[in-house]
Amino acid sequence: MTKKLKTRIKGIIGQKVIDNTRNYPALLSNFFADMLLYYKHSTVFFKNTSKKIECQLILDYHSVEKGLLFEKMKPRFARDRIVSLHKNLVSDSIVCRVTDSQINIAYKVMCEYYELHQVKNIDISNYFTEEQYNYYKELLSDSYKTDFKGAITYTKDDFYENINEDFVHFSNSRKSIRKFTGDKVDREAIEKAITLALNTPSVCNRQASKVYLIDDKDKVTNILKLQGGLSGYTENISQLLILTTDRNLFYTIGERNQFYIDGGMFLMNLLYALHFYRIANCPANWGKTIKEEKRLEQFFKINSSEKIICIIPIGVAEDEFRVTLSKRRDLDEVLIKS
Repeated sequence: MTKKLKTRIKGIIGQKVIDNTRNYPALLSNFFADMLLYYKHSTVFFKNTSKKIECQLILDYHSVEKGLLFEKMKPRFARDRIVSLHKNLVSDSIVCRVTDSQINIAYKVMCEYYELHQVKNIDISNYFTEEQYNYYKELLSDSYKTDFKGAITYTKDDFYENINEDFVHFSNSRKSIRKFTGDKVDREAIEKAITLALNTPSVCNRQASKVYLIDDKDKVTNILKLQGGLSGYTENISQLLILTTDRNLFYTIGERNQFYIDGGMFLMNLLYALHFYRIANCPANWGKTIKEEKRLEQFFKINSSEKIICIIPIGVAEDEFRVTLSKRRDLDEVLIKS
C-alpha cells in the first residue's frame, strides 16, 4: 500500500478507528494470556505443586488463628480447616520444608489447637488424634514451644504506643483489629487519614483511587455479609471504607492490571494513615466474581468504570483485644539474590 493511499484511508476513517482496530486483538490476546497463566499457576484448578499446597495451608491455618481471637473459644471450631491441614501437613513436599516460615507456623498452630482443647477437656479425637499431635511436635523439634500463641493480646494503649516512633517500629506495630466498640469514628479523623494517604505514588501521577465512607448500619451489615470474612464481628462494625480505582485513568493495554497495583499502593498507605490516627481497621479481601459484585449494587453503587480494591471496616478499638500472629515470611524466602 502506497503512502498516499494510506493517508487517504486515514483521512476517510480516522486514526482512532485504525488504532482501535489494532488494539482489539491485542487486548483480547493479552487477556487470554492472563487467563491461561492464572489457570495454570493459581490454585483454582490444580494443587499440584508444593507452593500451591502451601497456599492452602496458609488459608487454613490463618482461619484457625482467627478462631483463636475469640475470648470464649467455640469447642471444636474450624474442624473442616483442621481436617484439610492434616491432609496437607503429611505431604512429603511439605514435611521436607518444615523450617520454612509458613509451614512451620502451620504445625505450631495445629499443636496449639490440640493443646487448648485438651486443657478444656474437649474430645476432638475423631478428627485430631494424640498420635497426629505428637507427630507434629516431633517434626517441629526444638522450634516447638508450649508458650506459642497464634493470637496476641493487646491493650489499646500498648497497641498504639509506637505510632510516633521511627518507621520501623511504626510499621511493625500496624495490625488488623476486628474487635470494635461499635462507636463511630469522628469524620474529621477519617478525613485526616485519607488526606494523609493522598501522598501515595501513582502511575504518571494519575491518582485513580477513590474512598467511599459507608456509615449506614444496615448497609454496613449487608456489605459485610456479602464479603463473608468477618463472621462473629459484624455486630460492632458501624463504618466501612470502600477503596476503588477508576479504569478511566488507564490508557494502554499494558496497563490492564495497573489499577490493581495503584489501588494496592493506596490501600497500604491508607492503612498506615488509619493506624497513625488511632482508627482501628481490618482490610477485608474483595476477591469476588462479577456476579457477586452485581449483588453488591443492592447496597452500594459505583460507576461501572470503577473496580473495588478492598473493603475496610473501621472503628474504635476495645480497651483490650486480640490480633492474629500472622507470621511473616523470612527474608531469604522473599529476597532473591542474583
